[in-house]
Parts: sequence; C-alpha cells; structure tokens
Amino acid sequence: MDFLNGFLTVVLVLVSLFMIFLVLMQRGNANGGLGAAMGGGMAESALGAETSSVLSKWTRNTAIVFFLLTFGLYLSKLHQHEVAKAGVEGALPQIDAPEQSAASSALQELMSEAEEATDAAADEVDAAAEQVESQAAEAQDAAEEAAEELPAQ
Repeated sequence: MDFLNGFLTVVLVLVSLFMIFLVLMQRGNANGGLGAAMGGGMAESALGAETSSVLSKWTRNTAIVFFLLTFGLYLSKLHQHEVAKAGVEGALPQIDAPEQSAASSALQELMSEAEEATDAAADEVDAAAEQVESQAAEAQDAAEEAAEELPAQ
C-alpha cells in the first residue's frame, strides 16, 4: 500500500506540472496576460488553428484526472490511518512515572504524619467520650439512690 501511495503521489505531481504547462500555453484574454507572456501564441503555430479548443479539452481532462488522483490519495491515506489505528486498538501508551523530588517526599511524609496524628486524636476523643458516658451513668445511678433514700413525704 505504501508503494501505491508513493506511485500515485508521483503521478499527481506530474499531472500537476502538466496542468500548469497547459494553462501557461493558453492564450490570455485580449491577447494579454500570463498566457501571452509565456509564449501563448507559439502554441497556435505549433498545434494549428484550433489550439485553444484542444488546450481547453486537455486542461479540463487533466483537471479531472488531478481531482480523481487527489481524492484517491485521500481515501488511501484514510484507509492507512484506520488500519494503523486498528492495529493498536485498546493499547494504552506506557508512561513512566517521574522520580519523586525531595519536596514531594517531604510532603508525603508530612501527610502520613498528619493522618497518624488525626487517628490518634480521634482515638483519644473516643476514649474521653466513653469516660464521660460512664461518669454520667454513675452520677445518674447515684442520683437515683439518693432519691430512694429520701423519705417519701
């Protein structure tokens, strides 16, 4: 497929140069312009009196071939892209992680220390809450006993 694309590209370049040559050989409007400057009158003497109609037909046909080649190369490149894409379908690129800098390591260490301190503080808060609950239960029991000891009036 690569050989065919290369061959069609070379043919496209040759067709492009031939089309440029044909356009430059044609006589310009009112015998002026680029066609006259590049020897447009010499084409009539070389090819005969009906050169303008012959050159117009050749230019039209060359333009058709040019556009067909261009479209064909586009489709070929599109097909190559799809084939290459299907060959690596689902494969993710491998990216190596960069080495950690000193600042990054220090930051991770501080974060782990902060997590440990947070866990320790949460454990202390839980222990204090249990102690407060047990003291509240003892105080309530003492208040109930004291209320029972009072004589009923």
